[in-house]
Amino acid sequence: MSEDIRRIVEQYGETWDVDAPQGLVDEVLAANVVDYNPQPGQAPGIEGMRDQITLYHAAFPDLHLTNDDIIISGDRAALRWTATGTHDGDQLGVPATHKTVEFTGIDILRIENGRVVERWGESNGLKVLLEIQAI
Repeated sequence: MSEDIRRIVEQYGETWDVDAPQGLVDEVLAANVVDYNPQPGQAPGIEGMRDQITLYHAAFPDLHLTNDDIIISGDRAALRWTATGTHDGDQLGVPATHKTVEFTGIDILRIENGRVVERWGESNGLKVLLEIQAI
């Protein structure tokens, strides 16, 4: 059971990587996944998560994510991750700065029937926004 959860969590992290296989989001996330830390205006469910991943890929077209730690307890897992990318996309009114940035964060995921059904996430997004002069 924990090996199945580990595989799902590893794949979840991979969904944020620009080199993720096509369709991986649909394999990993439940259609009605609940994101407890949505971005402003994020749609609910898998569509909202897919839109956020697409937005990050547009802003950081070379975004790569590494799964640093995975801790499993029952049907939940904590994923500590690091991502790097170059801000080469003009998104949300922020012109490309061409700066390479490093994101770090922790996501807690609840797995049910082989898919992520709930997500809680925290990252150093404020630091990244400051680095690309978005605020």
